[in-house]
Amino acid sequence: MTKIPVSHHPGRHCASTGLCNLADFHGIGWTESMCFGLGAGLGIWYVSFPGISPSRMVHVRSLDIEASFFNRIGQPFAWEQFKTPEESEQVLCDKLDLGAPVILQTDIYHLPYYDSNTHYPGHVITVWGYDRDNKVFFVTDTEREAVLQVPFEKMQKARFSADGLLNIQGNLFAPQSLSKPESMPLIIIHAVKENSRVIIEGYDGISEANDIVGGLCALEKWEMEILNWKNLKDWRWAARFTYQATEKRGTGGGAFRLLYADFLNGAAEYVPEILSRGLPQQMREVGLAWRELAVVLKNISERSVPDFTEAYDGIQKVKHLESAYHKNALTMR
Repeated sequence: MTKIPVSHHPGRHCASTGLCNLADFHGIGWTESMCFGLGAGLGIWYVSFPGISPSRMVHVRSLDIEASFFNRIGQPFAWEQFKTPEESEQVLCDKLDLGAPVILQTDIYHLPYYDSNTHYPGHVITVWGYDRDNKVFFVTDTEREAVLQVPFEKMQKARFSADGLLNIQGNLFAPQSLSKPESMPLIIIHAVKENSRVIIEGYDGISEANDIVGGLCALEKWEMEILNWKNLKDWRWAARFTYQATEKRGTGGGAFRLLYADFLNGAAEYVPEILSRGLPQQMREVGLAWRELAVVLKNISERSVPDFTEAYDGIQKVKHLESAYHKNALTMR
């Protein structure tokens, strides 16, 4: 049996909680919001997949928060991937035997404590040990305080899965050491500006031809299409899922923007210009606008007749506030 001392801090989002756990274990001690912000965690995605349900999806987090976080603090990063579940299990045990926790990307459908009927690959958990006799791993997960057990068989299935955005093949990362970078102000400024740049300019390799649109362009496409959502066969589920993906499902509320506002407040201790420009308050207003829009979509999903007029107004408000914040952030020195 291998059991590493657990330093889990319950959080609001899976990836930033995992990053916070690793940072704390290795003696850095950053908050979850600081880890989220350094990872440039904000994103906007509009996804059109008519062949699956929901046929329209909106996601609001970047796809590369882990890589951005580690690379920004000077730690080379790449998810280790594997050809078979058996190989991935053996490597996970070997990594744990070295005495440091491991983060994994998983599909919540196969994690027993979720009891979910929905597949969602990419969910990050932290692994602290294993018991080979009883064939279980010891893990922590986001807001849950207790150490949880996942059977070997379930873990193998959870680590190999795919959907329209993510394909996981045993994805694992296990740094043996981490250190706090020397120039925090420069790193924070770069993180803030880079996050705003990609939202304004869009993401490399992503185009409408792929049925996935990123950045402010995603809001523009959603704005153009939302009134026609009433004609979707799954209009009710599309509205409900978007509510869940922006307000629930580990976003910390307000499409991750309230979590990011907390990062900006903490970051202002290193970079006072963040506060003098009013960025934390601007971001909080963006988050509250996303929350209002999410509630509208929830209410629409509970009606018998679809009418997305109010959602159209909400998207316009979100787009205006998002654009104003990111333009302001990009002009920082």
